[in-house]
Amino acid sequence: MSSISRGLATAGLVVVLGAGLAGCSGSVPKDDVASAIGGKLTEQGITADGVTCPEDLDAEVGKTVRCEFTVDGQPVDAVATVTSLQGDQANFDITTEARPVAKALLDRKVAEQVAQELQTEVDGADCAGDLAPEVGKSVTCAVTGGGESIDLNVSVTSVDGGLINYTLELA
Repeated sequence: MSSISRGLATAGLVVVLGAGLAGCSGSVPKDDVASAIGGKLTEQGITADGVTCPEDLDAEVGKTVRCEFTVDGQPVDAVATVTSLQGDQANFDITTEARPVAKALLDRKVAEQVAQELQTEVDGADCAGDLAPEVGKSVTCAVTGGGESIDLNVSVTSVDGGLINYTLELA
């Protein structure tokens, strides 16, 4: 079994940030939200690259902003949801959500995994498409090396937050 986004079961992270609240309205700047997400992921030992948020997070209970980052080349969504307000502080939870594994990344990961597991040189892998982040979904990949080719089924075994676990089996 392999995972494309190691250790991203980050549901329920709680972050407290100043929201620049004036009266009953305000927002948490998008760069502050991104920084808080990056910090919480780092605390969990996850190396997240390029955490970005498209807009500020409105400081109102229930409001959300969908941010994104990558882990080992795989894009992952992080959703920040305001859970409470205390003075000028906005408390929010962060949950991660897996995205499909893009064909190009899956090609590379499958080739690397087969080369490592079989201790042989692999020329490459050509998968039929993206791998959906849904248990039971699969895609076929043709792996070539040394003048030979094998077809493998890449099947999702579990999805937890941004973590996608899959198996490789002969097709």
